Amino acid sequence: MNKTLSAEEKLDAVIRAARTILEKHSFDQAARVIFDQCREMTGAVSGYVALLSADGQENEVLFLEAGGMPCAVDPALPMPIRGLRAVAYATGKAIYDNDFMNSQWVNYMPEGHVVLKNVMFAPLNIDEKAAGIIGLANKPSNFTDADAEIASVLGELAAIALANSRHLDLLNEKTLSLERAILEIRTLRSILPMCSHCRKVRDDKGVWSRLEAYVSTHTDTRFSHGLCPDCMRELYPEHADKIMEELNPPDKD
Repeated sequence: MNKTLSAEEKLDAVIRAARTILEKHSFDQAARVIFDQCREMTGAVSGYVALLSADGQENEVLFLEAGGMPCAVDPALPMPIRGLRAVAYATGKAIYDNDFMNSQWVNYMPEGHVVLKNVMFAPLNIDEKAAGIIGLANKPSNFTDADAEIASVLGELAAIALANSRHLDLLNEKTLSLERAILEIRTLRSILPMCSHCRKVRDDKGVWSRLEAYVSTHTDTRFSHGLCPDCMRELYPEHADKIMEELNPPDKD
């Protein structure tokens, strides 16, 4: 895209990017949409989105768009933070070079890399620190300050998407931890300390009570009392058979 963008077009791009943050459930999805918008608005042909590694030394590429140009670089190779990319990370601002192959930065390119006529880097700033970057390259004409402005705005929206994604991941982890804790509590509550002699049980407050009293307190179960046949014979051996016969008369049929 070589024409000058109108204010309405810029606003529309921002609105679409903002809507993407709400619609997409993962950062990878949101980043791809925002990146494609950034390419469309600036006219860049190729590029990528990457996040800063935990040690702050490398880019971890989410995806790379070669723009149909040959690229023999192994995407699994590390991408150190150096060159013009390092300047964008350090300053937290979008930066570009329209004669990249003749610049000092070309010395950092690995063998087999896509030829870069021009490049632009827009950082993803979270809490005033770059957490990732949008790389753009090979615009048919030169990058401009207006391109840097729109890339900066979309980079900030990508940063919001990244922060939201990380917060959701953290929330999900805490939710899972809470669910595990609740399950453990329920498991522990299902194991009742019981006296091996009198069969009383101890509740979570340390109070000992009869088993039926505990069960009645914690459930809707109510108890009636009687004697089982074995206890009947043990307690009333001389009357047990007669009593059991009265309680369970034989079938007349």
